[in-house]
Amino acid sequence: MTQFINYFWKDKVFIIALILAIVSCFIILPSSAYFGYINYKVLIIMFSLMVAVAGMAECNLFNFIAMKLVAKFYSIKWIALVIILASFFLGMWVTNDAVLLTLVPFTLIITNQTKQQRYALIIVILQTIAANLGSALTPMGDPQNIYLYAYYDIPFGQFVLAMAPITITGFLLLIGTTVALVPNVTCEPIIIAPKVAGKKLIIYVVIFVNALLCVLKIIPELWALGITAVMVISFCRHLLKKVDYPLLLTFTCFFIFTGNLSHMTSVIAAIANVLNSDTSVYFTGLFTSQLISNVPASILLSTFTDSSYWKPLLQGVNVGSMGTLIASLASLIAFKFVQKDFPNQGKTYIKTYSLVCGIYIVIITAVVFICS
Repeated sequence: MTQFINYFWKDKVFIIALILAIVSCFIILPSSAYFGYINYKVLIIMFSLMVAVAGMAECNLFNFIAMKLVAKFYSIKWIALVIILASFFLGMWVTNDAVLLTLVPFTLIITNQTKQQRYALIIVILQTIAANLGSALTPMGDPQNIYLYAYYDIPFGQFVLAMAPITITGFLLLIGTTVALVPNVTCEPIIIAPKVAGKKLIIYVVIFVNALLCVLKIIPELWALGITAVMVISFCRHLLKKVDYPLLLTFTCFFIFTGNLSHMTSVIAAIANVLNSDTSVYFTGLFTSQLISNVPASILLSTFTDSSYWKPLLQGVNVGSMGTLIASLASLIAFKFVQKDFPNQGKTYIKTYSLVCGIYIVIITAVVFICS
């Protein structure tokens, strides 16, 4: 029981979501209407993606790709650029936190091997931003994207077009920043690409494609859940231990909390007066993400944001993934790795990360409004 409690207690966002859900239950008493609050499609897609990505990581797929790419370069500048762009493009297909969980340790190993540890912080910072900006382009790249995509029933093409200015601008900024800040120092990393478990990988790819087809609305969510369940039970039950259950429960708690808020007329009237234009919705999403992270910000604000404003909300919470460390849970993951290897560099990391993110936010926001 103690291990069970500690497992969930360490996730502070979940604890906050749970408290808010419980408090709201005393205002709007529990009823059968609660079942209508929960967006089951989001939970099914996220569960399938978590299982698939955990399996592909277990098969060393992401490390294999990164190592094969890096092995072709002999300068820390170009190695850094490859790592950052690998994080950027992988983020479009698997969630940003999964990319950083795999590739940040890889980055720290490479900079240590090549005796270039002094550039590790800036590489990880740009890698973190890259994962957030790359994942912004697609519904499956971020938990908040999965949610907003399903909540507003956004066509896939319109989703990508809405996020393209952010991702393209971010891509150019990342290249320019990497070239400017990482010197062209010759080095030769000792890289042995890990073996990929091919047979197991096929199973995990099938689960991933199944989740992707659900995202694209080609197969119904119940079919997707059934296929995932059969595959997992038959071939990879051990992956159930690697599912991020606190995140799934965080979504469920926020569904209950925001569902109850939507029945409070005074709250609806107050928030509706704020979320009444593209500009106000965009900046509310951006700044709320800085305080409570972009996932809960998306769930909370979508409850009071009209469907005609889905685009600025989607853009705001994705640009809002940069800024403070808590703006995106993926950013916290990267910071924890840095703290472990560089315990005395925490303040330097936060200051540099905040400065770079601030510059990126200003430039990308300007591009978003010019394109609008």
